[in-house]
Amino acid sequence: MSKLWLALVPLLTAMPLAAGAAEITIGELPDNTVWYLHADLEEMRKSESGSRIYKWFEDEVAVEVNDELGIDLNREVNTITAFSDSTNGTVMIVDGPISTATREKMLALARTESTVETRSHKGMEYYFIGEGPERKSHNGDLFDDLEDASYSSFALKGKAIVAASEDQLKELLDNGGKIAGSGSHDGALFVISADKSFVQAGMRTDALDDDGGDNWESNILRNTKQAALLVSDSSGMIAVQAKLVSTDPKMAQAIGGIVNGLLALQAFNSELGPEIQSLIRNTKVVVSDAILSINTVIDPDMVVSVLED
Repeated sequence: MSKLWLALVPLLTAMPLAAGAAEITIGELPDNTVWYLHADLEEMRKSESGSRIYKWFEDEVAVEVNDELGIDLNREVNTITAFSDSTNGTVMIVDGPISTATREKMLALARTESTVETRSHKGMEYYFIGEGPERKSHNGDLFDDLEDASYSSFALKGKAIVAASEDQLKELLDNGGKIAGSGSHDGALFVISADKSFVQAGMRTDALDDDGGDNWESNILRNTKQAALLVSDSSGMIAVQAKLVSTDPKMAQAIGGIVNGLLALQAFNSELGPEIQSLIRNTKVVVSDAILSINTVIDPDMVVSVLED
């Protein structure tokens, strides 16, 4: 299962800077969520701008997964939702018409690398996958806590669920795969959404390691509480929105000034191609209180060109 997840990472992380009813909302996240990621591959396949990016993913990743594992991502994966909270660790939910054959192939792959123990919860089958002493919860690593052991289930139709915590997996099975979120509240993570959303992501920046340096990147990290990202379709173009929540309005203004200064410097760089110059012109930076927003639109052909390079 980790191999299948890693096969999807290039698509989810190679976007610049980094729907509908399938999008993730603030009400679906626990109040102690540290990071989240939602990718709507189905929307990407059928939209004008997203289909060109997905074609790259299909040629570079999906074909290889099919050849090596016999799993057709185009047919069997529609959306992927993953998040980690400070209590239960990481959860990953894959939605799509997952076939029995794929389920057996994934379990067979797991058995070649780890011990697989079959268990049951209220008549629903699930699996403990791991080596050594069984743990009750996650290992404390907020970004890699499925590496040593995990709990997985295909019991719900059209879903594959992987969790670091056995209790969390059982709760998801009880709820039909739905996340028991806490809704909007003070300090809740920002969730940006739009029609035809491709990728939504966000995190609390205090989960990142601070290198202790005094450069401007370290200062921005220390003075930012959380960040959110949205990649979506906008009239055939790729729209990218990012929000940073700073520790105070003055810091948000300072960061906005840095970004605007960098954009202004590059706007007169004659060595940049017309596509990059257009990207710079289309980038807007807005500061409201302690929130910095950065918005831009990108030609999908330019995104594909970057990915291919």
